[in-house]
Amino acid sequence: MIFHRLSNGRAVGVLGLVIALATGLVSTGLFAVGRPPVTAAVSEAMLEDAPALCRYGVGGVRDMSVYPVQDLRLGWYVDWGVATEPSLPDTLEYMPTVRLSQTSADSYGYTPDAATLVATATSHPGLTWLIGNEPDRRYWQDDLEPHLYAQAYHELYHLIKQADPTAQIAVGGIVQPTPVRLLYLDMVLESYTSYYGTAMPVDVWNIHAFILNEVSCEYDPSNCWGAEIPPGIDWGVGEIFDIQDNDNFAVFEKFVRDFRNWMRARGYQNRPLIITEFGVQMPAMYGFDAARVNAFMDATFAFLEGASGPTGYPADDYRLVQRWAWYSLTDNTFNGWLYDPGTPPRRTVFGDNYAAHTSQISPTVDLAPVDIATTPGSPYSESDPVTVTLGVHVANSGNVTASGPVVVRFYAGTPPQGQRIGADQTVVDLRGCGGTAYVSVTMTGVLPGTHPVYVVVDPDGQVAESDETDNVLAGNVLVSSYRLFMPQVNRSR
Repeated sequence: MIFHRLSNGRAVGVLGLVIALATGLVSTGLFAVGRPPVTAAVSEAMLEDAPALCRYGVGGVRDMSVYPVQDLRLGWYVDWGVATEPSLPDTLEYMPTVRLSQTSADSYGYTPDAATLVATATSHPGLTWLIGNEPDRRYWQDDLEPHLYAQAYHELYHLIKQADPTAQIAVGGIVQPTPVRLLYLDMVLESYTSYYGTAMPVDVWNIHAFILNEVSCEYDPSNCWGAEIPPGIDWGVGEIFDIQDNDNFAVFEKFVRDFRNWMRARGYQNRPLIITEFGVQMPAMYGFDAARVNAFMDATFAFLEGASGPTGYPADDYRLVQRWAWYSLTDNTFNGWLYDPGTPPRRTVFGDNYAAHTSQISPTVDLAPVDIATTPGSPYSESDPVTVTLGVHVANSGNVTASGPVVVRFYAGTPPQGQRIGADQTVVDLRGCGGTAYVSVTMTGVLPGTHPVYVVVDPDGQVAESDETDNVLAGNVLVSSYRLFMPQVNRSR
């Protein structure tokens, strides 16, 4: 075993270095072994007028403008920091990351400071913000005990939302959704409820999906390569994986399904799930040559594109995962980097494989109404007509934005014969990957009883969609003519 000594004096083996999870703390030429040749598998003609795909992302660098990301059809990226003025093409979405640290047993810090966060959120509305990066990773990344993560998340959630109410707030990605790390998240949720008296508000759930050993270095220093045990949890061992499991597709698939099950069980099914880091980290010297890495990329991409089920996100046609980012764009300390660093950037065989995959994907728009609700939620009248607000969330489960206006029409009774309710509503530039928009109309003169209503999206067929069969949603407006009051029972000891 070869050892390197870090600046903090800890001795770390080669495997520990490999699984440092893109910290950037150590940079050596050790892992450049087996550097793949650059090829030109995808021609410019194949990419002509090919739009960016919202599902496909990458762990990138601060200045993305120097990379021909249109060749990969990237839709988004992370750089593990907050760029106040991100340099990127118009088609590329940036997700900033607020970094956290535990400063004592009962205190935390974050970077950048509050003023910078407020200024950035104000000047760049609508971003998805990641609160922390691997807070469950001891020593290397944000390394925060669950009760402190809950406090930091609460402060930053409200700080950013006050500056930009349209911002989407995501949790920091755990290393991998194993039982010990799901326990870490349960402890975060429990702490949040205990402190603030309400469930933790999460707009977007976020995980990483590496496949790493989980052994405490205090318990077994000879075999603690990988992800360690999360802070605040006194386990010696979590999941045990072999080095060769680093590209085990069956484990990757199980991770995704397990996390969606976890989300549903805790009341978060109606939230998108993104994966901000995954890939193969082990170098070629351990048998992970370019063909093997690309095979894992192909298998995971195909699974993520098609995986759906009853625990999936309703606004995205029940897909399990809405967006995913390959690790990484240029970090050749680990395996699978898409471009060799330098000027001009040179695409690797991994980048060629990524581009070859995305070049075959057709742009799609798929519009659908996903729910109908009234305000007030339980309208009541003994005999007189009432007025209610009828609202619906409209979703796009395609892979590109639905440009131009999308018409939403409400009916009392079966369309198109039924009576229209209010004026047509419109949605402009509805994002794909489960992006939603809310529209509503006023329904007047509603008598007590049950009234069938319908919502039709794009009723005149102006938008080309991959599926035209899911544009109508039926519901009922119930105006109750009586109320049932339950008695209050008090018990004294």
